[in-house]
Amino acid sequence: MDREEAALLMSLGSANTAVVTLRCGEIEAQLLPSLGARIGGLRRHCADAAPFDYLVPVEPRGFALQRWQRAGCFPMLPFTNRFARNTLAWRDAALELAAPDTSAFLHGWGLRSAWQVESASATRCTMTHAFDATSAWPWRYRAHLTFDLHADGIALTLTVLNESCEPMPLGVGFHPYFALNGTVSATTRATARWHADETSDGLPRHRESLAGELHVELKPDALPSETFTWFCETEAPARAVIDYPDTGRQITLTSSQADHVVVHHRAGERFLCVEPCTHLAGRLDPAHHIALPNTPATFDMHLQLR
Repeated sequence: MDREEAALLMSLGSANTAVVTLRCGEIEAQLLPSLGARIGGLRRHCADAAPFDYLVPVEPRGFALQRWQRAGCFPMLPFTNRFARNTLAWRDAALELAAPDTSAFLHGWGLRSAWQVESASATRCTMTHAFDATSAWPWRYRAHLTFDLHADGIALTLTVLNESCEPMPLGVGFHPYFALNGTVSATTRATARWHADETSDGLPRHRESLAGELHVELKPDALPSETFTWFCETEAPARAVIDYPDTGRQITLTSSQADHVVVHHRAGERFLCVEPCTHLAGRLDPAHHIALPNTPATFDMHLQLR
């Protein structure tokens, strides 16, 4: 490790304050390896204007991995969202991932784990975490996550390696909380949208075919009174654009392997989630969502920032 890397990692102290800071031009990213490999902040510093936060900043002090803040951006693995009664039907087995009556057990174990920093420079950081087999998930796997910061954005690359002898179910994605800095206008490509109903416990049940794009606009002084979640099918690569017309800022999200996007807003809160992922919430298909032994599976997301 050279002096530059050592300086960047000097702040890796207690689990609630660990941070790696990347900088390139006006863009700064704060990474929190001990808090689920999160991006804790993604900010543009401008000489002639106030700093602009693209993501809702994470407050690391007092952060609880089991009850995370709705902020930043984290990887989702080895599945996204959740399953009915926290049980995954996989081939001939029923895997109880958590107690059936546990509420809001979401997005796997990646965000609930401390990751280790393998390397860091001014603009690049790689983290890793090894997950041992358990009764809830009887496969051993290892995950690598690389952050590459550049002058007009950030690229994330997640690689999962199944280290077990048997094929493993796998669903992955990224979960950014985009900040509501003034009005937000978001558009995403979608070929279909799934809806929950009164009997599906918030999971998708009915499919609506679409032709074109989905659009949502959120205004801070007139936020929706009800939470909404859109489970969208898309053609890979997934693409979404988040505009901030009050400031002229914009985020273009692309993900090469994603063929689903979840758009989510929680009533009254100041964020919009646009989550690229590999599978529909509530199910994994043994024919497609699978990691073969010792065969890396890669998933990326790029945020182009204006």
